[in-house]
Amino acid sequence: MANKILLCISAAQTVAALWYGGRLQRYEAYTPDEDGLAAFGKFLNSAGRALAYVAADTVEEDYRFETLPHATGSDRASLVDRKIRQYYRGTRFVSALPLGRTADKRRDDKYLFSALTNPALVDPWLAVLVEHGHPIAGVYLVSTLTTALLPALNINLPRVLVAAPHRSGLRLTFYRDGELYSSRLTRVIPQDNNDAARMLATELSHTRMYLSTLNLDAMDEPLNVVFLDYDDSLATTVEHIAAEAQAQGQGLECTCISRATLTRQLQIDPQHLDLAMETIYLRVMANTPPLANLAPATITAGYRLFQRKAALYAASATIGVAGLAWSGYNVWHTHDLTQQTADAARRTANAQSQYKEITRTFPAASTSSDNLIKAVDVYRHVVKSIRSPQPFLQIVSRAIESSPEVFLQEIGWNYGSDLADPAGASAAARSAKPVATTEAEGLRQSGTLTGEIRPFQGDFRAAIASINRVAARLAQDPAVSEVKVVKLPLNVNPELPLSGDTRDAVDLPGSAAFKITILLKPTA
Repeated sequence: MANKILLCISAAQTVAALWYGGRLQRYEAYTPDEDGLAAFGKFLNSAGRALAYVAADTVEEDYRFETLPHATGSDRASLVDRKIRQYYRGTRFVSALPLGRTADKRRDDKYLFSALTNPALVDPWLAVLVEHGHPIAGVYLVSTLTTALLPALNINLPRVLVAAPHRSGLRLTFYRDGELYSSRLTRVIPQDNNDAARMLATELSHTRMYLSTLNLDAMDEPLNVVFLDYDDSLATTVEHIAAEAQAQGQGLECTCISRATLTRQLQIDPQHLDLAMETIYLRVMANTPPLANLAPATITAGYRLFQRKAALYAASATIGVAGLAWSGYNVWHTHDLTQQTADAARRTANAQSQYKEITRTFPAASTSSDNLIKAVDVYRHVVKSIRSPQPFLQIVSRAIESSPEVFLQEIGWNYGSDLADPAGASAAARSAKPVATTEAEGLRQSGTLTGEIRPFQGDFRAAIASINRVAARLAQDPAVSEVKVVKLPLNVNPELPLSGDTRDAVDLPGSAAFKITILLKPTA
């Protein structure tokens, strides 16, 4: 199946070729009449379904070099569309090729507007392509295909005029700094060498004057003219023209590229080149189609549909490959997990067998395994319920550190559901003890501090203040839930009745005893 159908249409003949597997395989030439169209239809029947690329070689073409204000997006498209409507109202085959921006301060956009002014030349051939179901990728002018010949033929000159003899006439294409600026198709070169020399000299002179009017070339500056001599018939004529131009001081530097150079550089079979000069353009168009596509959207609709289908097929293939890869990974992963499971089962069986062998040598146990399990559970429960008095002692130490007059005689600590109440506590202290925590609150840490104020000189007010300061510091600790002073050196509660014996007050007590109960928070 052909990858591409290549077509070069001119007023003299139409050359068609097929592109298979990265090379041109078939060439055929047709006359521009009904018989030629019918023969072309038979050619398409054997070409399979492929994309079509069309080149037009005709005098009915136009080129305009313009600069437009720099714009982007829809504004740029609007400017270009307005210029196209201004220049080319009678044809739908137009193109606007951007050429970069100018070097001045405005930095305007440069464009080469080109058009095929007589669509009747290509319409019949396009109709045959559509009739046979071949999507049309583009329609191009032969001059834009010549651009790709410059690097292929190692032509790197600042100002060059390429002269190519075609069946329909002599194609003269002007390039400046590698960019296409103008192209024209003249009359056919005569067979006689003298007539050919005069004709070529005249056309070169007319072309230079035309370029001079466009401010593209100066008559007093040298111009390189490159002749594409596909059948080695122009060598003598070109030498004659070069000699006359040098004698007259016209500044023409003429170069003739031979048939052997064309076939070698462009990789074209000599028999294909014998068919027509246009075959070199088909080769170029197959490799790198130019950017200046003249075909309107109505012509390339089938090609866009082809591209969408190709993109859909590519996406489907990508998804299919990804699915296959994922499925393969899952199969491999499942197999790997199965092997790991089997290995683990074998290791477990071996371990159990070894365990049984080892346990056979153990002496008889004094109790059952259930009792051992219960003992371990009890141990774990006891370990979880154990609390150390160290946090409680640290709290007490921080509270009395700044009160050296406080002398502790006894510290009681308890972890349970009741508060600590060490033996020997007075009935009043026990009656003032906080209520025990409920089961919902769980086990709590509590304690008592029993001590006195030393030295004590009978100042009960100062002693009570010192005891209260210690109780306040204990209450401010974040781990303490409740602090209560259950005994003071002097009972200052106004609700208690006054009792005692005045005989006991003869000697002041030598110390001021106190007792404080502390309840920590459940989290402590």
